[in-house]
Amino acid sequence: MALLELLLFIVAIAVLYESSRHVLNSAMKIAQILGITEMAVGFIFIATATSIPDLMVSVSGALMGRTAISVGDALGSTIANICLVFGIAALVRNVTIRREQTLESAELLLFITLAPLLFILTGGLTYREGTVLLFMFVLYVLFIMKGRFSITPNAPVFKSKKELSTQFTFFLTAFTIVFLSAHFVVQYGIDIAKMVGVPDAIIGMTLIAFATTLPELAVDFRAIREGHVALAVGDIFGSCVINLTLVLGAAAVIHPLVNGFLDVFVMPIVTLLALSSFIWYILMKHEAIKKEHGVMLIVIYLLWIIFEAMTVHATPT
Repeated sequence: MALLELLLFIVAIAVLYESSRHVLNSAMKIAQILGITEMAVGFIFIATATSIPDLMVSVSGALMGRTAISVGDALGSTIANICLVFGIAALVRNVTIRREQTLESAELLLFITLAPLLFILTGGLTYREGTVLLFMFVLYVLFIMKGRFSITPNAPVFKSKKELSTQFTFFLTAFTIVFLSAHFVVQYGIDIAKMVGVPDAIIGMTLIAFATTLPELAVDFRAIREGHVALAVGDIFGSCVINLTLVLGAAAVIHPLVNGFLDVFVMPIVTLLALSSFIWYILMKHEAIKKEHGVMLIVIYLLWIIFEAMTVHATPT
């Protein structure tokens, strides 16, 4: 039985990797047809799509009155996005990108990271704070849509509406397969972990939190490997912004987070603020995330997971 689970796990990973290639190809063709930049398409198409699982978890948790679950998922996924996606990608290939392509987006991510920290330290995530976060999300979308990044958009390539529709269909179909295969990777991974005796708390803290990051990791790994660095960076920054604005904001509006649940989130948000500052610094100074930076990010993630696992019994449900 264990061998079957292992084989299914490997098959799911193979499907995840191959379907991510089709997501990337369709996204690049859409960008070419519409004449928008890789970084913008990374946010508009890929980041939005890969953030759907986080949004669904957030809304479901809030509707059940368990907003702490929603906030935990949003923060954990954002930390995983920065540490694992940037970190693993950098181990394969230096993430090199011009300063003008990251200045505004990196600074905005740093600024947006401050908002949840200030809200939690000064009283919590109520309907008012949730509305502010949702408004910040709308402003960021408008910022992207108007092409205010300091890069020149590509010239649109004339194609028929049928061609554009076809590429959108390919994109949605491929991403659906990415999403489903990621689900099975996590499920079989959990089964294998249980067979070897890993505690449930550690399984939930690692594999479950990792679940909503798998599609991004697969797509961005492929994008960076094939030289589409701006697209991957746009996806990572975009996903982080969506988690900290739309996902958190939706949860707070549906069911406010009361003071009794706040302390457990201070450490994750401080960690996230430190990570955002670190990414901003190395991109501004080096215009790249190098292999040594990738190792540092992965080590930080592992240390954070260990810290959370040690305090899991004190975490409110």
